Amino acid sequence: MAVVDVKLEKLSEVSMRDFSTFGRIIGRDEDTEEGKYELHPVDAKAAVENSMIKAYWDLIPFKDNKEDRFSMGMLFVYPKPIGEILNWTEVHYETYEFFFPLGGKQFIFVLAPKSKVPEAEKTRAFLIGPNEGVLLNKGTWHYPPFAIDGPTPVLMPRFGKLGEISGDVTEAYGKKWETPVGNRYFKGQLHALKTDYYGEGYGGEYKIRIIL
Repeated sequence: MAVVDVKLEKLSEVSMRDFSTFGRIIGRDEDTEEGKYELHPVDAKAAVENSMIKAYWDLIPFKDNKEDRFSMGMLFVYPKPIGEILNWTEVHYETYEFFFPLGGKQFIFVLAPKSKVPEAEKTRAFLIGPNEGVLLNKGTWHYPPFAIDGPTPVLMPRFGKLGEISGDVTEAYGKKWETPVGNRYFKGQLHALKTDYYGEGYGGEYKIRIIL
């Protein structure tokens, strides 16, 4: 497979509707966004607005249930040379993931839309931050985020089918999940349970190079 060049885009120049192919932009004034679409199910209006605060309480009305779990994670991501070949990607079919850069920093995210296998030709690369974060939708293919200027702290909440890995098979939510311990899952850690990988070392070919 030939390497596919993907131009780096500033998330700040991408519309919320355009990004909805992959997830949701978090951090913009919601009053300026009209219409309903994926992960934008309501025309949000501020619940409270005064001289001290403008607050939106329920941008995405996730339903309360016993089948999903919330976790609060923290990443410290490191730089990767622009132009280095990215030859694999991953997907979580039953989990939402949020990524918020801290410290006024930015990171790069390489994303492909929902599909059975990731499509290199539909892959896009975004420079995210410092004033916005993103929610990745279930099923969005993604290479792990990486920094552009030294170690970057990233707040990472998750919501969905999360479970502590007990071995090559983990029982949770009344089901048995394949969780091969090794380079995919780590025993005793909280993982997104239905996760796939694609590319070098995982079967299939996927080669992306970011260009400026």
